[in-house]
Amino acid sequence: MPVDIVSATTEDGIKLHGSLRMPVVGTDNRLPVDVLICHHGVAGNFYGSDMFDDFSDLATADGVAMIRANNRGHDPMSWAAGPSGRTRIGAAYEMVPDCMQDWDAWIGFAVDQGFKRIGVLGHSLGATKTIYYFGNRDDDRVRCAIAASPPRLSYSAFLRDPDGEEFSGYVAVAKAKLDAGDPRGLIDAALPVPFLGSAATYYDKYGPEEQVNILTHLPNVKLPLLAYHGTEEPAAELPMRGVLEELTALASELLNFSHAIIPNGDHFATGQRPYVWGVMRDWLMSLS
Repeated sequence: MPVDIVSATTEDGIKLHGSLRMPVVGTDNRLPVDVLICHHGVAGNFYGSDMFDDFSDLATADGVAMIRANNRGHDPMSWAAGPSGRTRIGAAYEMVPDCMQDWDAWIGFAVDQGFKRIGVLGHSLGATKTIYYFGNRDDDRVRCAIAASPPRLSYSAFLRDPDGEEFSGYVAVAKAKLDAGDPRGLIDAALPVPFLGSAATYYDKYGPEEQVNILTHLPNVKLPLLAYHGTEEPAAELPMRGVLEELTALASELLNFSHAIIPNGDHFATGQRPYVWGVMRDWLMSLS
């Protein structure tokens, strides 16, 4: 199926690329969204996910267009043209709060394309950013959001883990670089996941302020939101330890939040993508 290569420019002048795939003309759409804006996880990009390949096949067959969007965390390291010239972006240098501008730009792009019933689908760190965005902004341009396998980035939870002492050492190194005026100084850390990037990025995600902890932001999300995790998520990684149970409990407390468990599902829903799309489609139908 042909796709169009598209772009959106953020409020601070960062040009981000993506693709737009429309369903075949005349395809029946019984869902409450016309388009899903799909955001990749850490170091990903709009064209490299076979999971989004499969979801695009399934969604367009149901009459839903798919925008696959780069955010400024795309690829390990990249460059973007901005108002002040070229600037470094990518997973090594991204700051999660900047997702506010990235998500806003792509939602604005969807509106400019004429879509009126917009949904957002983020995977992994893209799911965390989706929760962060809607936990900090009521955006009436969007009908609903889906967070696929979001990690829980919690300094306090990581400290309680048997690996907590080693983790705290990496945080201390990052903080020392920040205090020394070296926010772009590199951190090579093994925890909470293997990381090679700037001290500012590491501290933004994993520091004691916990500013990107999804458990903080989920209660502030006003629109309908579905999160899911697979039973085979990487439990060896700190951000996934206990998150399935935490979000299952939170779903019983928040009226607009649902959490699904994918049997035998790994972080990329390998072998389970038609099943996962069925879960998403049933949830979307429940909103009609």
